[in-house]
Amino acid sequence: MNTNGGSPVGRAVNDFARGKVDESATSSGLHLALIIVGGTIGFAIFIVASQIGGSLGYAKAGLAFILGSLVLGSMGAVTSYVGARSRFSTYLLTQFAFGRQGAKLANLAVAISLIGWYGVISNFLGQAGQQMLLDLLGLNVSPYLTVLVASTLMVGVTAAGFTGIDKLAAWLVPVMVFFLIYAAWASLTSSPGQNTNLEYKVYTFETAVSAVVGSYIAGVIIQPDYSRFAINRCQATWSVFMALGLVFPIIQYLSAIPSMATGEPDLLVVMKALGLLLPAFFLLFLGAWSSNVLCLYSAGLSVATLLTNARLAVIVIALGVIGTAIAFVPAQSYLIDFLVLLGIAIPPIGAIYICESIFIRKFDMDTDVLTAEPGISWPAMISWLAAIGMGYMSESGVLGLSYIGSIDSLITSALVYLFLKLLFRKKLVNTT
Repeated sequence: MNTNGGSPVGRAVNDFARGKVDESATSSGLHLALIIVGGTIGFAIFIVASQIGGSLGYAKAGLAFILGSLVLGSMGAVTSYVGARSRFSTYLLTQFAFGRQGAKLANLAVAISLIGWYGVISNFLGQAGQQMLLDLLGLNVSPYLTVLVASTLMVGVTAAGFTGIDKLAAWLVPVMVFFLIYAAWASLTSSPGQNTNLEYKVYTFETAVSAVVGSYIAGVIIQPDYSRFAINRCQATWSVFMALGLVFPIIQYLSAIPSMATGEPDLLVVMKALGLLLPAFFLLFLGAWSSNVLCLYSAGLSVATLLTNARLAVIVIALGVIGTAIAFVPAQSYLIDFLVLLGIAIPPIGAIYICESIFIRKFDMDTDVLTAEPGISWPAMISWLAAIGMGYMSESGVLGLSYIGSIDSLITSALVYLFLKLLFRKKLVNTT
């Protein structure tokens, strides 16, 4: 059964959303690494890195960034390997594990989370744009105008598919890294040494490492969406490990230097005090653009498994409109709490599809097999629900391993799923 269009051209138009990526459409590991690095430079990283740097100082913060990033790089290498070997998106891999009907619920949760974050990031970008124009030009422009213009650009790039994202990363990443280096240099020049007068110290070393892992764990889970385009498994694996294990801690350290040097946790405030408000805004704008393009693309792939007759570009445009509308709603604070809950629910999906692909099916997968899959795989659903429960208790401080919800839910789902699949196999053997 051809689920992606009747010809290679048709499959490429839909960016292989419903089938394997063709070998002719693959890209180098360097391009994949640039996409990942671009996705790590954004609002969340600026905030977390600044607070960790202000709490721990140069040496301990650097070590926390390195350890947390090595965990992400190792996990990302595994999910990237699965994507490159199977050539399937995250959402098709989910169907093999959860069944056709069960995967709809899992994929819908992923799509809601990604589009929600798209709206939140766009909202913050609109507020930053309004402040920048007011400070520099004395113009009080509605933040909604900034959101509308930025979203139009983001949707246009994403609708072009992986090729558009690839080209965007090649241009944006060097510029964003340059801005980060410049901000760090300017901060150290104006405030040599380390300023320990940060108003609050919110991280211990242990919680800092956990926060680094939690800051990009969802990105690790959806990594097959991009690694499926890698030329081979080797390039898929090393590119992700290099991007997350080696480059990501450098990005975090550069983001933290302004706060460590000045004692101010807000990067935008620091750069404004240094007379660098315009470069700061461009850094935030480019970071939001890069992050939102990845959110929108992965959400589009997820919905494409639900709306099997719709073109991916049309789905992306529709989701972009929804994400922009969310950015216009003044209930952002309520939405963030909801998205944090979804952040606990997404990592187990990745753990389950990894276990299914590597240990259960041993990569013996084809889209034709999906027609014979059960409507709902109960081992997957039970494991998912158990993991969400554990993640919620961990986030609440009641019970946990690392006491960061996304990590504990991931570990729980993997252990429960493998146990249930082993138990199910034993029952089959005993009844035959």
